Amino acid sequence: MDIILALGGVILVVAVGVVVIGAALRSMRPKAPEPHVFTPSPTMARSVASSSTSTASASQLTPAAIAEIDRLVAAGQKIHAIKLYRQHTGVRLQEAKDRIDHWSVSTTAPHLAAVSNAAAAHSSITATPSSVRGALPASVSAEVDRLVSADQKIQAIKLVREHTGLGLRESKDVVEAWPHPRRL
Repeated sequence: MDIILALGGVILVVAVGVVVIGAALRSMRPKAPEPHVFTPSPTMARSVASSSTSTASASQLTPAAIAEIDRLVAAGQKIHAIKLYRQHTGVRLQEAKDRIDHWSVSTTAPHLAAVSNAAAAHSSITATPSSVRGALPASVSAEVDRLVSADQKIQAIKLVREHTGLGLRESKDVVEAWPHPRRL
């Protein structure tokens, strides 16, 4: 009788061990990746009143702010776009990030061609001072002229990058080749 109880106890311990090991192995098994779909987290759940203020804050964006966000997103500068969105709407960082991550640049908006030269940053065509000067507003070109003549090339490079979407190297090359304005 003692042998039967001991044998039953051993079988029970082995069965429990197999179940525990099986569960542990199953939980460690890699899972198939799930498609990334935007769903607001539970912390983002709000009352109807607060969600309406969120919608109202999105409507606070001026056309100029939307154009600038379009330009920044098209140039791949999402951090600056998020900062600008937060400044104009006052939303939390996570909400601004989610909005910018799902921002679709308006392809029919005329401001993209006028304001942004972001495509030149990814183009195989080399930017020249004359082509960049033509793409910049007159006031910005005059400011670059002033900075180049004052030997403030770093500030001129920053200004060219900000208004064209060109990379650092391309902007530096443009500023170094920028014609010096004649002094009177």
